[in-house]
Amino acid sequence: MNVRAPDERDRVQKKTFTKWVNKHLMKVRKHINDLYEDLRDGHNLISLLEVLSGIKLPREKGRMRFHRLQNVQIALDFLKQRQVKLVNIRNDDITDGNPKLTLGLIWTIILHFQLVKEIRSMS
Repeated sequence: MNVRAPDERDRVQKKTFTKWVNKHLMKVRKHINDLYEDLRDGHNLISLLEVLSGIKLPREKGRMRFHRLQNVQIALDFLKQRQVKLVNIRNDDITDGNPKLTLGLIWTIILHFQLVKEIRSMS
């Protein structure tokens, strides 16, 4: 059994998800380089959700941990309001740059917004 397989899968997922996020963020002239680092303050996450939903979200302006946690929480609350199931993903997981949970969050966002898009195109 190859012990490196999960690492390779995570690396490929990270690269793929980063491209997907950037494809949407370019609409608001933003770009991320590192999925885990660049979502930690919540600003890019909020921008991504704004682009995907067309809804303007509030955000905290400060740079302290408290502000970062608040911004990520704004994004998570927005998803919960839209009945997006977030299993065991908390604001501090994303603010602390947890790789597994950041990938999980982005995958959940991709699934939700692709599904919404497909449902709209069918009606």
